[in-house]
Amino acid sequence: MRVFLASDIHGRSERLRDALKREDVDLVVLAGDLSNGSLSEVRDAVRVAKEHGYVLFVPGNMDPPKLLTIEDLEGGVNIHLRKHEYSKWTFGGHGGGNKSPFITPIEFSENDIRRGLAGLGDVDVLVVHAPPYNTRLDMARSGLHVGSKAIRRYIEERKPVLCLCGHIHESPGIDQIGPTKIVNPGPMMRGRYAIVKLQGDISIDLKTL
Repeated sequence: MRVFLASDIHGRSERLRDALKREDVDLVVLAGDLSNGSLSEVRDAVRVAKEHGYVLFVPGNMDPPKLLTIEDLEGGVNIHLRKHEYSKWTFGGHGGGNKSPFITPIEFSENDIRRGLAGLGDVDVLVVHAPPYNTRLDMARSGLHVGSKAIRRYIEERKPVLCLCGHIHESPGIDQIGPTKIVNPGPMMRGRYAIVKLQGDISIDLKTL
């Protein structure tokens, strides 16, 4: 199964459309920040993605808080605090960001993230907006690690096969915690995305328009 992963679209659905036209995929995963706070921008992004495959998404910290309670939108499935099976793989999600100095629209305390993830139980693929703490994928421009400790703890304890994230624009890449592969494709608003092949061996290809 070929998975198209994008995050941090921030209303630039035309970039998403251009990237999807280049790829042949089965599933599109949008790991948050589809918009700059507008539900119509979220709808646009999901609608574009749905033209190219089945769609799973989680809200990001900059998306409208109303999105947290919407389970299905434009044919896409919101997996925030939910599990969803697709092609024999179990996906589970947690949207929003961990607490930051910027007080963005959707932020959660580490305790809230921990409780939300605990409710998921075991999943094969964890889809989150914020990356796990202390990896190559959560380094801010200052050089500090700013990811979620609760997400890292979940990965260490539950050991999903794969974690798909975004949020930290300046830290695209691939990392690993134990057996779990983790990918932050970088911001789609700048043409960055990833193709993940979910087969016997997982392969990840970071791409740029």
